[in-house]
Amino acid sequence: MKKEITGIVMMTLALFPISAIAQEYGKKDLDTITIRTKTINVTDSSSFQAARLPIKDYENPQVVSSVNGRLIANRNNYTQSSMLNNVAGITPSWAGIAPNITIRGFRTRPNFRNGLNAFLAYNSETINIKQLDVIKGPAGTLFGSANVVFGGIVNSISYKPEDATFTNIELAGGNNNFQRGTIDINTFLDSSHYALFRLMGAYTYKESFQDDGLYRNIFLAPGFSYKVTQKLQLELEAEFERRTSTNSTLLTPANPLVNGVLTNTQSAGNLHLDYKKSYTDNSLLWRTTGLNLYARAIYTLSNRWRSETNLVSVYGTSNGTYQTNTLVQNNAAVARKMLYYNPENMISQQVQQNFTGDFRIANWRNRLVAGIDYYHYIYLADYSSLGRNFDTVSIANPGNTGAKLTEQYLLNLLNGSTPYRTKSEQNIYSAYLSDVLNPIEALSITLSARVDHLNNLGTLDQNTGAVSGKYNQTAFSPKLGITWQLIPRTITVFINYMNGFQNVAPTSQSNGTVMNFKPQYGNQLEGGVKISTGNRKLNATFSYYDINVSNVLRTSPNDNTLYIQDGKQYSRGLEADLSAQPFPGLFIHAGSAYNNSKLTLADANTQGLRPVNSGPEWSANWYVNYRFLRGAVSGFSAGLGGFYVGRDLIINSKSAGQFYTDEYTLFNGTVSYEHNRFTWAFTADNLLNTKYYYGGRGFISPGALRQCIISVKMHF
Repeated sequence: MKKEITGIVMMTLALFPISAIAQEYGKKDLDTITIRTKTINVTDSSSFQAARLPIKDYENPQVVSSVNGRLIANRNNYTQSSMLNNVAGITPSWAGIAPNITIRGFRTRPNFRNGLNAFLAYNSETINIKQLDVIKGPAGTLFGSANVVFGGIVNSISYKPEDATFTNIELAGGNNNFQRGTIDINTFLDSSHYALFRLMGAYTYKESFQDDGLYRNIFLAPGFSYKVTQKLQLELEAEFERRTSTNSTLLTPANPLVNGVLTNTQSAGNLHLDYKKSYTDNSLLWRTTGLNLYARAIYTLSNRWRSETNLVSVYGTSNGTYQTNTLVQNNAAVARKMLYYNPENMISQQVQQNFTGDFRIANWRNRLVAGIDYYHYIYLADYSSLGRNFDTVSIANPGNTGAKLTEQYLLNLLNGSTPYRTKSEQNIYSAYLSDVLNPIEALSITLSARVDHLNNLGTLDQNTGAVSGKYNQTAFSPKLGITWQLIPRTITVFINYMNGFQNVAPTSQSNGTVMNFKPQYGNQLEGGVKISTGNRKLNATFSYYDINVSNVLRTSPNDNTLYIQDGKQYSRGLEADLSAQPFPGLFIHAGSAYNNSKLTLADANTQGLRPVNSGPEWSANWYVNYRFLRGAVSGFSAGLGGFYVGRDLIINSKSAGQFYTDEYTLFNGTVSYEHNRFTWAFTADNLLNTKYYYGGRGFISPGALRQCIISVKMHF
């Protein structure tokens, strides 16, 4: 199945550009297109935040895969995770409170909003996401180290107030008691149309396909913009969320090898679990309240320079139960463990100042951004733990054990235990510079650098007053990229060297010393080609990347009680992504990715192996949609898509053996009708009701079964 799917996708990606370019070469290229019909424009484009400069995608040496708002609406994606299924090389990973994904062999989650490290705690709402950018590769130069991994970052672009008056209301319902209502109100507040206001909100309730499990969320996002003068624009936004949900089912499998003998299964599909049993209770809830505030001032200094100032305040508080499960007795029983948070708080502030210019020096065009950034982060945790599994449930004969699993039952078990109370705090000070030079129009050279200083104030144990892990660390991150337009604005070859970094805290050694370490670095070399025909009938990117990570901590081969910082690993791969509109009404999107990751210098138990959390080697995604443009069926559209995820390692070591989730293929379908006054849609995720497991961080989770949703959106 894997070879057939990837073969078809690769052949399509390889052959289509040749015929399309042959048809379009010689036609006049356009930088912009004005659409005056009701056709659906689903062409993805790179956003301003990807480079922090107003450059075209063919001038950007970095690969940016985007899911724009029109495609989101066409596919009826109600979560960020489902939106990311449209991106080549993105695969689902850990299914915790904030679901994770894998990019180019590294696990992460959506953390950035409008280019800022300003995510709403555990948010998965899509109502105010206009576009979702996956900026691939180490992105330390422009985005720093906080919440950044070497595979790339996910940046959401929010909707802004518009100079118009409209109201959109959507109601949706489906199986698993899915209920959803959204509202989008936009208006101007003064006769000059200088003051604009927009309010977007959503309420979602759904239950699990399993015996227990629920999700309820209220989300509001007001936005205000004011044109103070012809040169000064102010923007104010907020996001509020109140979420209540149970944990996803998280299961840690038993090690396949016991004393060097293969004893337990190596595959999630062979566990013989009850797929619909959650091992939890709807009274065991995780409750999150988040309030984020955003302010931006844009000032035009001259016709060549502008200033942008960003202020962000982030607050999220959560309390409730966090449940994990371990498979024991040769995977024949589930041992349950619980933490109770009361509460967990995440607080941050960010101040960012950018100056961007477009000027010439000796006939070389320069588009430059110079910025400084201050980021302050506090994490407060107050939680209780039994320090052990509190019960064990037989898989074959569970009996009534689960009936007593309630929040009150858990609190009774925790009565008298001493809670853990900690406070972690850090400050990050950064300065960066990025310049795109054009000696000639067809050649773009990107030169970037960042200096980043971390002041980690350590972790305070509020029970004892002791502080540990206090340190300072400075990192330097360069970036170089070149693009060459073989055919102007149509075929571009690119190459980049990109750098990212992650700070490493000091570690206490067994000999009583404290080792101070350098930042861990990830360096990427990448090359490829970008194709975009002038009429936007075809957009495609093909690339090969090689990421090498250095300064990785590992135990000393001479003394396993000591740590040394000479570990290395690599992540290499191929990616292909294609979007096409061969004729009006038809849209095709397909992508495929291959990743080869290995620990080249690590602990003896893992050296030479593929690291866990690196995702599958192979993945693919596809989507075809046709919209009728004429006749009695005008406005109707139908789409069919899906994605393939290969085998994913959850355990991989010489002593424990290999345990993996099996490959799987899911299909999704959409039928809709669009009218000036309303839009009706029917969507089905996991159309064939396939059972599958996915995972990360040592856990596996059963994937959701078929979800059908009918929605009606009214336009006023």
